[in-house]
Amino acid sequence: MHADHSGRKEAREEGETARTLLSKSRQESAYAGGEPILEVRDLVKHYPLTQGILIKKQVGAVKAVDGVTFDLGAGETLGVVGESGCGKSTVARLLVQLEKPTSGAIRYKGEDITKLSGRAL
Repeated sequence: MHADHSGRKEAREEGETARTLLSKSRQESAYAGGEPILEVRDLVKHYPLTQGILIKKQVGAVKAVDGVTFDLGAGETLGVVGESGCGKSTVARLLVQLEKPTSGAIRYKGEDITKLSGRAL
């Protein structure tokens, strides 16, 4: 029984060390060349709920994405996972500007692309 507890402790310590190293590695790769290549800050996308046929009145909103923030360094890969309907596809559409966010900033190489349109994109 003593060996079992010791083995669990060692495995837990190894896991913590691996997480610490992974975290440091991500920070170093994201900022090795200076600023991150992609910065997303407080990204929000709400779809209005309307009522009426001729005269439409907004009666609420569906919060598809609410406050997403992350940085991505050159050469890094980002995986977005979650349950069905949690906003993964909406985040992707916002990042490539197929939809405009309700609020927030998406900076590519330091430039806020949410303010751009047409050829400037």
